[in-house]
Amino acid sequence: MSSKKWLRILVPVLILAAAGGLYAFKNHQTQQKAAQQLALAGDPAFVMEETTFDLQAYQAHQLPIILDFGAEECGPCQVMRPDLEATHQKTLGKAIIKFFDVWKKPDLATDYPIRVVPTQVFFHADGTPYTPSDKVQAADLSFSLFDHIDTGEHSLTVHEGILNEEQFDLILADMGMVP
Repeated sequence: MSSKKWLRILVPVLILAAAGGLYAFKNHQTQQKAAQQLALAGDPAFVMEETTFDLQAYQAHQLPIILDFGAEECGPCQVMRPDLEATHQKTLGKAIIKFFDVWKKPDLATDYPIRVVPTQVFFHADGTPYTPSDKVQAADLSFSLFDHIDTGEHSLTVHEGILNEEQFDLILADMGMVP
């Protein structure tokens, strides 16, 4: 066979082989990511709805933390729930997001200034209370910052009311969550 005929056969075969290889590589990456997400979803630290409270266990993962104190029967909580769940799903392994039903288990909120539901409490990955940057403050999200009575040191950042997925993303980015 002439070299032109070989090239006419070889070039399409190489193109198909390269395309098949890329497809297999991408498919393998997708399967790995799905398996990792499934493993994280089974890890108690990454389960969103909680009936117990263990802040130290959450902080041990050294990830940004959002604690949402709400109730299943609460209207505003129901409005926010899809955004909270979507944020939780897309940040598995990158942040810890917890929901506590304080109408069913009021003792879960005894250490926090919960006046209304939903209320969110934020912590940086190192366990320190989140302090919103000027950029986040400009988004007019109305945070309440609490200080220790004795030391005056910042101890807690709280948001009361509904947050949407975009606002959760903004806050998590401000907290240093790696995308």
